[in-house]
Amino acid sequence: MARRRFRKSPGSLKAWVLTIALHLVVIGLLVIAFRWPGPSGDNTQVIDAVVVEDQQAKQRKAEAARKKAETRKKHEAEKRRKAEAARKRAEAERQRAEVKRKRVAEERKRKHAKEQKRLEEQRRLEEEKQRLVEERQRLEEEKQHLEAERQRAEAERKRKEVEEQLAAAMAAEERERQEQARRARALTATEKYKALIRQKVSRNWARPPGTEEGLQCMVRVRLVPGGEVLQVKIISSSGDKAFDRSVENAVHKASPLPLPEEQELFEYFREIKFLFNPEDR
Repeated sequence: MARRRFRKSPGSLKAWVLTIALHLVVIGLLVIAFRWPGPSGDNTQVIDAVVVEDQQAKQRKAEAARKKAETRKKHEAEKRRKAEAARKRAEAERQRAEVKRKRVAEERKRKHAKEQKRLEEQRRLEEEKQRLVEERQRLEEEKQHLEAERQRAEAERKRKEVEEQLAAAMAAEERERQEQARRARALTATEKYKALIRQKVSRNWARPPGTEEGLQCMVRVRLVPGGEVLQVKIISSSGDKAFDRSVENAVHKASPLPLPEEQELFEYFREIKFLFNPEDR
């Protein structure tokens, strides 16, 4: 609240002028009274009365001025109090407005942040949705690719399986053919070499004294590569132990026995059986 300034009214100014003029007149009379001797004591009484009246007037004016100054001070103090109260109310109002403004700004900021968060979340969800769609498409394409690869692998496996079966069948047929040929050769070689073995055993055999004519026995011989005799056993006796022992001794004496040169035919000569008959020499 603006402070109002007191302006002196024209009447007050005129009263002050008259007061000053009166004071000057009184002072002049006093000077004349002191310097100018009078003929009697009446003049002194008049001057004293004027001086007393002048002092009373001055006191009344001073009292009035003091009261007026006090009133003015009270009025000014009241104006200052009202101005301070108004300033405080304005400050409080400004603070409340500032608090409200800040609260509104914070609320607006919060709503803006919330909206931004919502938009960001929506954008993230859209991106996630798009990513899932792309991932689903990629997985579908990968699934189709894997299915195509599986079908190609399955076709290749079946083709290889057919080829392997065909190759195995051909190999088995070839092995069977070779086995048959080897068996044929082994059978031929077996008969041939059994005859040679019987001849060599017969050459190393000596008839025990006192044995009868016409005796024979079945012999089983185990060999090692090279024809060396590993074991001899009579599996069908002649009935004459001396004859049987003589045949065993003859087989050991005939070691190494004749065998085919083909190593693959040795399996057929690892263990051989033949009938030893001295009459076949």
